Order: sequence, then C-alpha cells, then structure tokens
Amino acid sequence: MKKILLRLSMATLVAVCCATLLIGQSVGAVPVAAPATGGLDITAKSAFLMEANSGKILFEKNSDARLPIASMVKIMTLAVIYDAIDAGDIALTDMVMVSQTAESMGGSQAFLDFDSEYSVEELVRSIVIASANDSCVAMAEHIAGSESEFVNRMNALAEKLGMTNTNFVNATGLPAPGGYSTAADVAKMYAYIMTKPSYSLFTGTWMYDLAHPSGRVTGLTNTNKHSRFFNGCDGGKTGFTQEAGHCIAVASKRGDLRPLAVIVGASDSKTRFAESAALMNHVFDGYQNKKIVSRTDVLGEISLKGAKDDKAPVFAQTDFFDLVKKGDKTQPVVNVEISDSAKAPLKATDAVGTISVTVEGKVVKEIAVVTGADVETLTYWGAVKKIVSKYKF
Repeated sequence: MKKILLRLSMATLVAVCCATLLIGQSVGAVPVAAPATGGLDITAKSAFLMEANSGKILFEKNSDARLPIASMVKIMTLAVIYDAIDAGDIALTDMVMVSQTAESMGGSQAFLDFDSEYSVEELVRSIVIASANDSCVAMAEHIAGSESEFVNRMNALAEKLGMTNTNFVNATGLPAPGGYSTAADVAKMYAYIMTKPSYSLFTGTWMYDLAHPSGRVTGLTNTNKHSRFFNGCDGGKTGFTQEAGHCIAVASKRGDLRPLAVIVGASDSKTRFAESAALMNHVFDGYQNKKIVSRTDVLGEISLKGAKDDKAPVFAQTDFFDLVKKGDKTQPVVNVEISDSAKAPLKATDAVGTISVTVEGKVVKEIAVVTGADVETLTYWGAVKKIVSKYKF
C-alpha cells in the first residue's frame, strides 16, 4: 500500500476535491452508539433519537423495551415492498387484485373494492398516507402469495437489519399475540426505508383522492401531521391502538442534518407530535453536521496490473458526516491509503485502499477506497491493440 496522509481542515476539505472523501449516506447503517442526552422531557413509554446521516444516537428512553408498536409495523411492510420493487419482482404499474381477506380488514382503510384491481403505486400511496390495512394485505398477498408468507419475509429482513428485539405477526400492526418491537428497532427499519428510491415518491403528500374502479372516490389524509406542519419533514409513520398507545417514527431534513425520532406509547396524539417535534428540534437547535468524506469526489488514480485500462479513478465507498455540537471547533484528520499493487479483474465495490477519519487522536471511521466501476481484465487481443497503438505505421 502506498500511504497518502491528508491532514485537512474543514476549509481545505471544501477546497481540495481529492481530499474530500465520503460515503454516500450512512442512512440505513447500524446506529453509532453515543451517550443519551439530557434536557428532554419525554413522557412516552419509549423514545429514540438519532441523526441519520452520521448514525449517531442522541437520546434514548427505554429504547430496548419490547412493546406493541401498532401501525409502525407498516414500516417493515413498506421495506419488503420497496425491496421487491428494487429487485424487479414488481413494478409500480403492476395491477393487484383485491381479495376478500384484504377487503375485509378493519382499522385504517382505503376501502378497496373486492375483486377489483389497483396499481401497486395506488396501494403503496394509500399505505404511506392513510395507513391502509386493506392495502397492506393486498400487497402482501400479491408479493408473497399470503400474508403469513409475507410476514416471514418481514422477520427475515428484521434479522438482517439487526432488529434483535422485534417479532412481526402480521403486515398491519393490528393487535395480535406475539407481536412486538422497540423504539431502537423501529429506528433501524425506518432508516432502512429512507435509503430506498421509492421512499420519496409518496412521503410529501398531504391529501390524496383514491379513485376506485367502481367509480367511488375516497379522500385520504396523511396521518403524519408533521408532513404539513414541521419544517423539513420528509416522511413518517404513525400508529395507534389501545394496547400500543400513540406512536410515531418521523424524519426530517435541513441541510446536512437529518434527525430520525421514534415515540412509542404516548398518552395522546398531541403528545406524540409534540415530543417527536421536540426530539427533532433538539438536533436542529444544538448540532451541525460536517461532511468530511464524499463518495462522489475523485481521490486520485490507481495504477492497475493486467487491466484493460492502465489506470482508474478511485472514490470513497460511502459518505461520512461528523456530527458535532454547534460551536465545536474540533478538526478531523483524514488519512488515505491506496494500494500500489491492484490487479484486474476488480468489482466496483472491491477495496483498493482505506480511508481513516481521526478525531482528537481516535479513529472514528474507516471507509473502503473503491474504483466505483468494474475493472476488466486485459484480453490477448486487447494487449495486441495496445501494443499496435503505440506505433505509427
């Protein structure tokens, strides 16, 4: 490895593109542990606050307590749906037939017509905006054949995300024995859907008229009041049952700050919105986020052995944000080590070096250096062409 040592101030990081490294966004990563912050009067049974770009935890109250979470279960329902879209298994334009089981669901509904077809886009929109139980079951049956099989997929994804205190028993969050989660686990799955391309398609909608095949129109209003009244809110999921109380997971964004707050078991709806707003404002009022490493900036070039091209640009695999309290003058140091013996073939994600971010002598983050694109092996005829191209005839 050849070692390139970059000791960069924030001003230099902005000025020198090759020194400004990063990670795309750490949203969806396992949160970075940090001490709980005092000064917040949260009355709900459980609460959790993290800054999603940096992954830092800023407040916890009984965050690992296993509790019913009502319709926040639908966050995982959406996660499985979004994964199916990303994998190409379904498309937003696909039509979904509504079964008798789906049509008969109680609680929050889109009042779907039995034995009628709706697009995936319409059903997902009704889940995000109106927490529609009938749409959840219709989508579960469409993707997995049955709600029970869909729930298996939900639990498998929960395990993958490290949600060790969660068990799903249905796709809706309606009361049922054996279903539970925690504020910390809810944050993990919400951070996950924030990374999905489909996430931003529906979260900003306040009201929506769902036109049914029968000609009826159902007016749907977003259950997340923050989507209209909290500056920067970019999505959220509410929930309520007598057993769970009033719940919400909500995210917002202003500049590079992206707080994600979870409230479980508030006494009433007004309290869940007030306390989740207080958590998000705690981040906006007291912190600043510095992008120390950016995955879009070229760090330099790497020499390649046995490759179609002799050199390739290299990048940080991900972004890195340094979340600090306002007024903190600490200057991170960025160290870059790039291999001098990389060989083809290489995948876009194969590490060809390492970035270390150090704060006050402590390494706080290590990030792989990658080519960002597959590197092909030089073929025999490719080698011949290279040799010929060096001579003029």
